Amino acid sequence: MERETREKLQALEELFDSWKSVAVGYSGGVDSTFLAAVCARAVPSRAVLMHIETPFSATPELVSVERAAESGQSAFGLPLIAVPLDPFSLENVVRNDENRCYYCKRAGFSAILAEARARGIEVVVDGSNADDAGDYRPGMRALEELGVRSPLLETGWHKDEERALLREWGIPVWGMPAGACLATRIPCGEPLTERKLAAVRACEDYLHEHGLHQVRARLIEGSLQVEASSEDLRVLASAGDPADASSGSSAPHEKGAWHGEGAPSEEGVRHVALPEEMRAHLAGCVDGEVNPYVVLYSKGSMNR
Repeated sequence: MERETREKLQALEELFDSWKSVAVGYSGGVDSTFLAAVCARAVPSRAVLMHIETPFSATPELVSVERAAESGQSAFGLPLIAVPLDPFSLENVVRNDENRCYYCKRAGFSAILAEARARGIEVVVDGSNADDAGDYRPGMRALEELGVRSPLLETGWHKDEERALLREWGIPVWGMPAGACLATRIPCGEPLTERKLAAVRACEDYLHEHGLHQVRARLIEGSLQVEASSEDLRVLASAGDPADASSGSSAPHEKGAWHGEGAPSEEGVRHVALPEEMRAHLAGCVDGEVNPYVVLYSKGSMNR
């Protein structure tokens, strides 16, 4: 472990140790898993995990929570408490305007705070980190208003540093792709419905089952647009018709080769065709059309 990492870890552990008790908002993702692991090392008798049970959670995070829990009662040796939340009952969330994340985050952490106070817990924390500081994240305003602390942000942790330590500690979540709640797959201004989010989940679960790692299934007025990392575009290109992977070129290629001005990880390649079998399956999950091309997401778009 490098010196800078050791110093950050010490600062984080000292921050936890300065509190009488702490509840971690635990989603099962990289950030909250890292917090849970540090709490288990530093303050195991004074920390609990609180997981918001909501249909907005994506399947990889839900699976992570299930795997971390032992008989549904603990994770990392810490108590795991389920906090139910039905966001579809909240009009200002279902409306899905530009402040949806604020209202949803406020509702979720208000529920966690109420549970924490009932148990006499002093501090509630979330997993925001230093990478989030420059992003537009209205949910962070809700956390500030509620007095929720963000220890990873306060001590300067970046996600790649968290991943490195989780890997060193043998915790499989280190390789989980960056996640975001399923509501982010519906454009602002389009109301959220259970049917829409169920379709998004079905599409993403199917794509994960077929070897894609980091994807987004976005529903735009009922039609599906899949976004994927450059690595996943590479997988799709090798699986489908090579003439369908494109950034504009129409020259013939060998099977599995890329259309475009460069390698799959370079800016020249912007999209690749969905294999017909995948496209047909996804079409059965949504009410509208399926865009025949999977597009390369731009930096930061996976947070939306």
